[in-house]
Amino acid sequence: MKVIAIMGSPHKGKGFEIVRKIEAELSRLDSVEFSYVFLKDADLKLCRGCFACIGKGEQLCPLKDDKNSIEAEILSADGVILSTPGYAMNVSALMKNFIDRFAHSLHRPKFFNQFLMLVANGGSGLSKVNASMGMTLGGSNKVCELKITTTPWETTKSYEERVQNDIEKAADRLYRSMKNKKLASPSLGNLIWFRMFKKMASLSEQNLPADYEYYRTKTNYFYPTRVNPIKNGVAGIIANMGVATMKKQVEFK
Repeated sequence: MKVIAIMGSPHKGKGFEIVRKIEAELSRLDSVEFSYVFLKDADLKLCRGCFACIGKGEQLCPLKDDKNSIEAEILSADGVILSTPGYAMNVSALMKNFIDRFAHSLHRPKFFNQFLMLVANGGSGLSKVNASMGMTLGGSNKVCELKITTTPWETTKSYEERVQNDIEKAADRLYRSMKNKKLASPSLGNLIWFRMFKKMASLSEQNLPADYEYYRTKTNYFYPTRVNPIKNGVAGIIANMGVATMKKQVEFK
């Protein structure tokens, strides 16, 4: 069982302490290979916003750095922990660049075998921080998240005990998900996501050739699974309405 932690802090501070506690709890539950990627040390260049990865394929990104090796590590892991401090009610700059560099996976999800834990620490707005990280690795299965207050003030003993309890519960959820390795049945939201992207891709062979090829051979969902016919029908209606609205704004090619 393998877990990788992507660390978005510019230093080893409170977030690192929290993830080390998660590591210790997972190790208590089972033999777990645990590794870290510290974005502050990684060669992950600033996204240029050229759209090549989304439109034509991630292999055509002009930046040559550690991105591919980081992606390979993630794909080889059973569990992924995304950790960042909250800055101005959002992720750190390091984590935001990580999100941008993996934006292609929101168009063409691939992290279906990875179970995800989100860890945000800091002051207010931690729900927003986790919401941003939750839209990072397309296809991954979010099983738990932690929002832990870390401020210049000393925490109370009761809050420390509560945090430790939350860490133990989150680690247990991640562990059980990795051990069971069961892909969740598609939710209505994910079905809408799939149907909208498939519809847009079918109309975008010229503008989004990578999406066109990705969705061309897919039928009911991203991967073979049983799809609730009622949910599928509702998702199809909503997706068609969404694409019809977009057609009033853009010309698909």
